[in-house]
Amino acid sequence: MKLEILHSTRYRYSGPIAETVMEVRLQPMDGNGQRRVDFRLELSHGLKARTYVDGFGNHVHYFNLVRPHSGLSIISRSTVETGLDPDVDPGEELVHDFLRFRSPVKEVEGVHELASRRAVDLSSPESVEQALDELTLTISREFTYDRTVTNVYSSVDDVLALRAGVCQDFAHLFIAVARSMGVPTRYVSGYIHSPGEKIGTASHAWAEAWVAGRGWIGFDATHPVRITPHHVRLAVGRDYTDAAPTRGVYVGSATGTMSISVKTHAVD
Repeated sequence: MKLEILHSTRYRYSGPIAETVMEVRLQPMDGNGQRRVDFRLELSHGLKARTYVDGFGNHVHYFNLVRPHSGLSIISRSTVETGLDPDVDPGEELVHDFLRFRSPVKEVEGVHELASRRAVDLSSPESVEQALDELTLTISREFTYDRTVTNVYSSVDDVLALRAGVCQDFAHLFIAVARSMGVPTRYVSGYIHSPGEKIGTASHAWAEAWVAGRGWIGFDATHPVRITPHHVRLAVGRDYTDAAPTRGVYVGSATGTMSISVKTHAVD
């Protein structure tokens, strides 16, 4: 499958601000079943971004706007081919980094309770995959998708208390429980194209678990499914903080708002 993606982020401020410093992870990844065909980043104010590759293999664009401004727009246009064969050698240099806990992925009692519901034999890839498939279904059944109850700063214990959240929260919860089982697991930010719709709107998050002998396998607890050719990977990391599509700060006393629009289009 080939998908075209238009991702627009717009910032508006109540008055002029002096400076914005920002980095974005909007360039789709290559490998593990997908190939980036094209990518363009358009910034307002004539800005030109610089780039680097972070420690997780994500392509990061960064820029600094140092003159007064009351708005900023970031538009990315991507074409990605999905549904390809997985990597022959997916690599495992950082696998053990994805067993460690830190906020928002916390090792709390509710996480241990979910992990204890299913026995897993870490020496058996089949046992690991079955346990993670069951975890995907458990989160979908027992937690309600609700945009109003959490925010980007919510942690796993918040989600456990509320029994609700969004895709970011469910990814964090899945990661925490899988790590508690002893399975290295990482956060994925990206998109999902809605099946049956020529044009859809979605930004998304899920988790990938390292299964020995099989590499990284994606699990989407929101829907709940293993990842499909409709999923597009932007960035990976230990949690949302490492893989956020946009992140930055500004200098000024004005208040700001952000609006995001994502459109995916299946190319025949």
